[in-house]
Amino acid sequence: MKILAADDHWVFRAGLKHLVKQLDRDLEVLEAGGYVDLFDVTAQNNDIDLILLDLLMPGRDMFSGLTELRDLAPGVPVIVISAVENRRDVLRAIELGAMGYIPKSASGEEMLKAIRQVMDGDIYMPRALLQRVQEPSAVETPIEQSTTPETAERVGMLTRRQNDVFGLLGQGKSNADIAQDLGMSEHTVRIHVSAILRTLKVSNRTQAALMAATAYRPAGDFDRLPPGSNEP
Repeated sequence: MKILAADDHWVFRAGLKHLVKQLDRDLEVLEAGGYVDLFDVTAQNNDIDLILLDLLMPGRDMFSGLTELRDLAPGVPVIVISAVENRRDVLRAIELGAMGYIPKSASGEEMLKAIRQVMDGDIYMPRALLQRVQEPSAVETPIEQSTTPETAERVGMLTRRQNDVFGLLGQGKSNADIAQDLGMSEHTVRIHVSAILRTLKVSNRTQAALMAATAYRPAGDFDRLPPGSNEP
């Protein structure tokens, strides 16, 4: 396995290198201290399995750098690890193609869980940030207002159980976590996720999770269904 750690602080890169070695002692860690180095290393290594990215590095603006990286290596999952901790930036990073967003204040255990989750094909979004009340200057609207009426209508077509799964997707939870929270098997969760994708007419769980996160349904609030939601 080969992981690229991109951060302009060498001390933090050293910490990341030590941390990810817990995944596999034979794991190879590449390093980059800025966007120019990041793009060079990525272009020279076509077998990178994961990129850990600090958005605030020299060479690019925070989101333009992520966009350019996704164009350069579209098949490589990217996890943003950032000191920027606000809900808008989490959602923006996921929208631009990141598979995860980890605040630098997270514990080593939380970081490893997020990395494992992304390596398993899921996305990871920090629940604490997504549930945080947004600053007054930020504009947050429910999905019924921030999307077309047609999309809101599709959300309203989800059954109660699908709505439960949909809300947990928006918290960045894996299928295993959703199964545990809702007391069902992972196989059943996968069936619900597939049905959600079909109903919402999106192509992958990342798009569904972003839509659910935009709806901003706090944990434990799944009994309040959107207008028109069906019972199971």
